[in-house]
Amino acid sequence: MKILYVTRLFSGLESSFINGTWDPTGVPTIYKVIKELDEKYETKFIFSAKDDGDGYFSLWKNKKDSIFNIVGLRQSIHVLAGIDFFPKWVTRKIAIILRDFRQALFIILATVRFKPDIIYCDHANIIVAAILARYQNHTPVVFRAMGVYPFMRKALTPTNIIHYIFKWAYHSPFDLVICTQDGSGVELWLDNALRAGIKKEVLLNGVGETILPDVLDKQLLLLAKKKSTILFVGKLEKYKGCYEFIESILLLLEKNDDKIHALVIGTGNEKQQLKSLVERANCTEFFTFIDRLPHNQIAAAHKISEIYVSMNHLGNLSNSNLEAIQHNDCMVIPVSQPKIGVDVVTNRLLDDAVVNVPIQNPIELSKALNILINSKDKRDMLSKSVNFKKRDFLWSWEERIKVEINLLENLAKANL
Repeated sequence: MKILYVTRLFSGLESSFINGTWDPTGVPTIYKVIKELDEKYETKFIFSAKDDGDGYFSLWKNKKDSIFNIVGLRQSIHVLAGIDFFPKWVTRKIAIILRDFRQALFIILATVRFKPDIIYCDHANIIVAAILARYQNHTPVVFRAMGVYPFMRKALTPTNIIHYIFKWAYHSPFDLVICTQDGSGVELWLDNALRAGIKKEVLLNGVGETILPDVLDKQLLLLAKKKSTILFVGKLEKYKGCYEFIESILLLLEKNDDKIHALVIGTGNEKQQLKSLVERANCTEFFTFIDRLPHNQIAAAHKISEIYVSMNHLGNLSNSNLEAIQHNDCMVIPVSQPKIGVDVVTNRLLDDAVVNVPIQNPIELSKALNILINSKDKRDMLSKSVNFKKRDFLWSWEERIKVEINLLENLAKANL
């Protein structure tokens, strides 16, 4: 099987390409599928730099398209440059349009030359995926969505030309749509966005085996002696609910200054603003910010923490949250948003095994945390409930990736 694999250049993959060694972070669904396809099939990998959008954070500075041979991957990978490809005098808006047009042309030409059995494109490359699905009929096209974002909903009730283009793209005759179940209301969106009869699969991500480190990270070692550590893991972006978390802890400190410590693992565009918020409140001693940790050290962070908080506005079945479930954490997450489908599935799966609070409400979050901090029995009960519930829906990464690969294999066989 020959596969043309097209996805955006995720920040968690950049260091592997820069350093020349396959050591990805941050997007396990992506890098595990890449590894499997690289080992089993002839695959042309194309990564497109999409240097714009909410939460954009990148170290990629290459101004030209690049080809890399990476230690740990059999096949070379192509990285298509972003807006830096164009001269400085080109305005950003024009550069974004030119970038997408240039990248789409490259991908179309790669399709003609490579002659794949499957074309696999993510949402960042949806326009070229739509063109290939509509105007060539010999190669199956797979559209891969990592969840649903606000723009994707807005595009279904278009108010500008960009919305109309994306709505047209979503309604293309794809041979298969694979969507991550991340709690973002994907079922409702798929029903409204796709044309009737399109085959679609919604898959929850997997979890890895819990492996604790032999030696605890120095920063975590200090925290292990704290009375009540409250954990946040995720990108430091507004939509992740990081401000609500920090503000709720600051509210708590007014009553529980000798009991709690907040551990924040993650980085992003809001990092300095959040730290400044803590500094202005003279509360730096009650917070530990860590940009990144190895996976086994994150497992240790779960073990030493009393409570795990996720206030993600867009959905709360993310990889970080699935790992919290795997660790049987006492969890606080937002209530569902049934009008748009966000966290309807999340709350159906977890039910009363978590504490739900109103979204974007640090006051209510602080109240819920105060109750949990002062009740070990309630924390233990929630932890046991999570341990019981997870048996019905958690699965390993091996099982998860096998299902996606099988979907691609079956699609290729059906097209012979």
